[in-house]
Amino acid sequence: MPLITTHHQAMFGNLREDGPETRFMDISEITPFLIDQVLKESPGLVADVARGAAESSALESVFTKNLDKCGFYCGLSRDEMIRYVFDGLFGYGSLQRYVEDEDISDIDGTRYNEFAAKKNGKRYRIPVNFNSEKAFETFCRIIAIRNGGILNENDSHCRITDEKYRLRINLSIKPRNLAGPAISIRKHRHASYSMDDLHRIGMLDARSSALLKGFASTDATVVFCGKGAAGKTTLLRAFVNCLPEMERILIAETDAEIFPDKPYCIEQRIKKANEGGRQVTLRDLVKDGLTMSLDTYCIGEITGDEAWEFIKAAFSGHRGLATTHSGSAEDSLSRLLTLSKDADIGESESTIKEMMAESIDIVVFLKDFRVERIIAIKGYERKSGNYLFENLYESKP
Repeated sequence: MPLITTHHQAMFGNLREDGPETRFMDISEITPFLIDQVLKESPGLVADVARGAAESSALESVFTKNLDKCGFYCGLSRDEMIRYVFDGLFGYGSLQRYVEDEDISDIDGTRYNEFAAKKNGKRYRIPVNFNSEKAFETFCRIIAIRNGGILNENDSHCRITDEKYRLRINLSIKPRNLAGPAISIRKHRHASYSMDDLHRIGMLDARSSALLKGFASTDATVVFCGKGAAGKTTLLRAFVNCLPEMERILIAETDAEIFPDKPYCIEQRIKKANEGGRQVTLRDLVKDGLTMSLDTYCIGEITGDEAWEFIKAAFSGHRGLATTHSGSAEDSLSRLLTLSKDADIGESESTIKEMMAESIDIVVFLKDFRVERIIAIKGYERKSGNYLFENLYESKP
């Protein structure tokens, strides 16, 4: 007789004397073991079930086989145990409540018992503990596999997107990490913040809100910049939703993060090397967009040679919107210049600078989920090599 009995029947009540030796364990101890086993034996099946390409009953059979083989006992019925394991496999376990909290923008785990969340720009400790590095690594591998990623000793870093929950997730394990697994989750709200919402929660004040709404009604090219988790994508999303209804936009991203509510948006993302077929980069997406009769090009985050395609599109009369990392509003132009050179375009630095001065109108700098400064680009002096800026807004201390 199998170790796990039928529905609603008590476990182990009629075990044969020659059956496996039973060991009582808490369900929280059994779950990581069962998940680890199925990830080793059938990672493809886990991914198929996660995306609805296979029936969950196939996984139930794998779990039952391993329970029978190992002789675990926890006092639960078969259905209860399977449900508990599936919650751990296809949900976010002890992080689920934070994933579902719309006001939380980031969840970070730097050790198995060291977690924090960020709400409205403020980070705080959260009471999450996976009890061991092994259990935490299993959790990270689950997240990677079911979202189409790979995480193992050979591929010890993985960046994936969960479009159901609107998450961008970075995962890393040994040997890349010295001290065990780590996870970084960037969350995007299902209900978009409007400009008025961002004013209410303190990202904008009356002056910066009025300026941005005014830019949205023009054809201004706007770059949102700042450090990681400064609120760039949140503000870009609100700005996109402010644009005129009939404005036709291509939104090009590495991972889906903007999720516009405005109609007449074409949303595209890159195709990564591990997804099979021809790789498609952000530069490809923007370049191909030139044949699509677009009004606006929106790049979720400029991190590479797509900077040059963005500048060319804006220089040719289209509106451009993008985010990029920089330490100040002025530094964003140096950042775009450096990234443009990676495109191996053969243009001189002064020519690229002139093109940026002609094509980029506004730079918005954010820090700690707050707009700190807004500048206008008024031109470029070739003789001095300097841009001409106009300071439009600076937040009060």
